[in-house]
Amino acid sequence: MSSLPDHIEPDRLIDAADAVLEAVLEVAQEFDGLYVHPPELMGHKLQPRCLCDFTPFEVEEATHFLVRLDVLPSRAA
Repeated sequence: MSSLPDHIEPDRLIDAADAVLEAVLEVAQEFDGLYVHPPELMGHKLQPRCLCDFTPFEVEEATHFLVRLDVLPSRAA
């Protein structure tokens, strides 16, 4: 049995999605429009503080959610 979660509560997903969008904007502003796939920021020196309250799983799920909504690209171009 895996100890990894298999879902995220809706309110937590929305909070994580807000943080993901904030992180994407922060990186883009700091690095002249650079887009980094948000899960790749986790644990990286570029990781924005707004992601610190979320697990990598939550950031991944929030990113998938925003990709499905066509708010974010699936990967950096």
